[in-house]
Amino acid sequence: NRATTTTALNSATTSALNAVTTTTALNSATTSALNSATTSTALNSATTSALNSATTSTALNSATTSALNSATTSALNSATTTAALNLATTSALNSATTSALNGA
Repeated sequence: NRATTTTALNSATTSALNAVTTTTALNSATTSALNSATTSTALNSATTSALNSATTSTALNSATTSALNSATTSALNSATTTAALNLATTSALNSATTSALNGA
């Protein structure tokens, strides 16, 4: 009876220990999988953030370049108009002066 009881207890103890070991292994595997998924999510988030930042930067650079080009064109047009007006004024004054001198 004693040997049978001991064998039964040993068997029950072994079974309980096996169950704990299996649970521990499953918990460890689950934890590992969750950690991996969390890391993946964090990396994906960081990558998305970096790409968004780069895209915004590119868009801002493009807008700045466009604005500078527009301002440069405007300034050049204004300078060209001023030069043309100055030339026309000088020509008119020269013509009037010559005419007045010839008349005198």
